[in-house]
Amino acid sequence: MATSRRLLLPFLLALLALLGGAPAPAGARAPRDSAVVTTDAGTVRGLVTDRGRAFLGVPFAAPPVGERRWRPPGPVGSWSGVRDATAYAGACAQPAGAELGSVESTNEDCLYLDVFTPPEGGGGKPVLVWFHGGAFMYGSGANYDASRLARAGDMVVVVANYRLGAFGYLAHPALAAEAPDTGSGDYGLMDQQAALRWTRANAAAFGGDPANVTAGGLSSGGLSVCAHLVAPGSRGLFARALVHSAPCGLASRPVAEAESAGRAFAAGAGCLGSSGAVLACLRSRTAAQLLKVPTTGAAPWWQVSGTPVLPRPPGEVIAAGGHARVPVLTGSALDEGTIGAAAVEAQGTPLDAVTYPVVLAALFGTDAPQVAAHYPASAYGGDHRLAFAAAYGDYLVACPTREAARRFATAEPARTFAYEFADRAAPNLYARTPDFPLGAYHGSDTPYLFDYRPAGNLRLDPAQRRLSAAMMASWSRFAATGDPGGGWPATAPAPYRPLSLAPDAVVLRDDFETGHQCGFWAGIPRPEPRSASVTGRALPERP
Repeated sequence: MATSRRLLLPFLLALLALLGGAPAPAGARAPRDSAVVTTDAGTVRGLVTDRGRAFLGVPFAAPPVGERRWRPPGPVGSWSGVRDATAYAGACAQPAGAELGSVESTNEDCLYLDVFTPPEGGGGKPVLVWFHGGAFMYGSGANYDASRLARAGDMVVVVANYRLGAFGYLAHPALAAEAPDTGSGDYGLMDQQAALRWTRANAAAFGGDPANVTAGGLSSGGLSVCAHLVAPGSRGLFARALVHSAPCGLASRPVAEAESAGRAFAAGAGCLGSSGAVLACLRSRTAAQLLKVPTTGAAPWWQVSGTPVLPRPPGEVIAAGGHARVPVLTGSALDEGTIGAAAVEAQGTPLDAVTYPVVLAALFGTDAPQVAAHYPASAYGGDHRLAFAAAYGDYLVACPTREAARRFATAEPARTFAYEFADRAAPNLYARTPDFPLGAYHGSDTPYLFDYRPAGNLRLDPAQRRLSAAMMASWSRFAATGDPGGGWPATAPAPYRPLSLAPDAVVLRDDFETGHQCGFWAGIPRPEPRSASVTGRALPERP
């Protein structure tokens, strides 16, 4: 019987181990649960799959609600126990976006971020903090699944929300008087700074290197990075910068203009009287009510310069070489203006021989005849939509991006890298599908680095997948070392030769300046966020 017990005991212990019930041998350490990470505010449990780890909806600041509306982000409150981090947080308050097919959100408790890591193993990985685009009015960090980039690049990717529209960028003299240390109008930018500080404090817990953080973004997210390059409160929070389709010269509007717009907004909300009465009234309004207040201008909400948070316009500081001296990877898409043309037509103005000069006059004033001469429809197969798209994109994004890249290259001649995304068959992420080709449109590079969740399960063809793999390798090498490698040379101030990124055709482009007519645009007044725009905004909505 004793012999039988001795034979049976190992079997029972093995069975208990399979069932999770066998006690660990004395002195042994239980295996660590890779789905659980402890941050400086508490412990979170995320998701672990064969794609890596994802920690979703992690708070990085106090909810900016009630009396905290239009105040700098406060510290996140700590919690006990293990907080669930397996679901994305809601988008920040915003109107519905026709171009992106997004719905209205009245959610102000939105200062959350998502962290994506490779399958667990090791530490000291480079970290990318990504800020979404959306004209400072739309979008959400939850739109970006960075699992593929994190795994392919062996890096940690953080995607953060920030306040949008009036909630993130309302400037008003009464708000500035209430907070003289920060002024008003840059709440969204301060949210991003809070996300960068959170990343510095917590990167190591997720396997990242807090001293090797890259700040990156597309469109208004990229303009935010332009601001971080010059904002005093952002210094030291990141070591490299990614600026996608975001000319830094457009990154802010003057405080006087922003406050004038803010006073008009308050009046439109029915908030008049003394400073105290105006603020009390504005804070008493619901998010839904504020979203319905009419606004005017090409860019009703934008970062505000002339404040303690952003003392000078980013373009001005970068031109003078006063920005943070970090490696920069920047670029634009080949056909930036096609979404603008689609937006014009969607607003009821078909672009044809009759309307084309009228639309150009609305955008360029007395310079419109020159623009029409340089961008005749005959050069675009007789299609006035494509002619307008080329003019609009060259003027607003392509040539200003070149100018900013040349400024960066002058300051850091061996640490600036430029690209042009050129896949004209890229899948369409927008809700609209016009009856003319979008080409390599504004934001078309997104699915080559991220899985863009609102677009569903997009499929890239084999050549596009090869381009995506090459881009992820270059972007992750840049985040790790400040150099994308792979034979990609640093950009010189002149001539401007960005790396053209197309499927099975990654080459330096020698004719960027002539192809986008940058010499012509040098004689036309530069675009500004406040300039008239027939699309109703300086930049179209974007992913």
